[in-house]
Amino acid sequence: MKEVNDPEAVLTAQNLMHCYMLRMDNHDLEGVLELLHDDCAIDYGDFGFYDGKDEVEGFLDDYMHGKTGILDSFHLGINPWITTDGDTATGRWHFLDLGHIEEIGAAWLAGFYEIEFTKDGDEWFIEKLTYDAKYLSPYDEGWVEEPMAMA
Repeated sequence: MKEVNDPEAVLTAQNLMHCYMLRMDNHDLEGVLELLHDDCAIDYGDFGFYDGKDEVEGFLDDYMHGKTGILDSFHLGINPWITTDGDTATGRWHFLDLGHIEEIGAAWLAGFYEIEFTKDGDEWFIEKLTYDAKYLSPYDEGWVEEPMAMA
């Protein structure tokens, strides 16, 4: 395995992703938006694709006010894998979420995040975020009995 070529960029990407998850859990809309590049795109899979900061803000505002069917969540991002190339970086995380979904109640959400980061001036931002769901399951039934409850 090659040595990490830019450890500062790797740590910054990890911190940026941690801030994203924490601010999502705290329903801190302005805090999340300041982490996103103006030309960002977010692909939440079954929860929609949003191109540009204005579209993302509209979705996140609805999310944080319980209008998307996701009433609450607790993000756990584990196993980060980050590569860097100058002013860009790509990170991948396994994702586990303890969620409260309107149609389900308590739920497990699990999947993968892939994030593209960009450095603009001396600041790093999330440029593209993709969530690839593996499970969206009722807590009491689990992912074996019902792997994709809303599919």
